[in-house]
Order: sequence, then C-alpha cells, then structure tokens
Amino acid sequence: MGKKKGKPAGRNYKFTNKTHPAKAVCSVMLACVSLLGVCAVVYLSFQGQGETKPGYGLTGLLAVIFSIIGEVLGVLSFRERDSFYVVSWVGTILNLIVLIGVGFLFSLGI
Repeated sequence: MGKKKGKPAGRNYKFTNKTHPAKAVCSVMLACVSLLGVCAVVYLSFQGQGETKPGYGLTGLLAVIFSIIGEVLGVLSFRERDSFYVVSWVGTILNLIVLIGVGFLFSLGI
C-alpha cells in the first residue's frame, strides 16, 4: 500500500563519546603475553619430556607477574566513566584464567 515512515534503511548511526579505557587495553595485552608465555613453557616442557631449562621457570614467573599487573589494571579500568567495558571484562577474565592455570600447574608439581 504505502511506504512506512520511520528510520531510513542502512543508516543506523549511534554517536557516543565512549571509548575503550587504556588500562583495559593494557590488561588484554598483558593477558595475551602471559597466556602465550605459559603455553610456550608447557609445550616446551612436554617436548623435553619433563626436562626443563632454568629459563622456563623465569618465563612462568614473568607470566604470573604480568598477569597480576593485568588483573589489577583490568579491575581499575571499571572505574572509568563513559567507557565501553567489554575490553575490561576480557582483560580481567583472561588474566584470571592465566592465574588459575598457573596455580593449577604449580599444584600439579608439588
């Protein structure tokens, strides 16, 4: 019959001043570095059939330190107003997964 009046098709713009917090982005980057470090150490340890080099322990320790710093930054990024919190959640959860994973690996070794 007649054309419906309303929003024009294909023009669904939403203007906002929200940004991704810098702390959250740093948290995600630290989580990725930590996760890659832990995965590399576990892989190389399996390849060496349990024989590890001293550098593997240092890599694991640095992964834990990076993950703790990333967790703190992820939690602090929730305090920023007018921000998208998706990246904050991703950074916080990834860092928590790394910390739990390293704790699990440590408990297996005891």
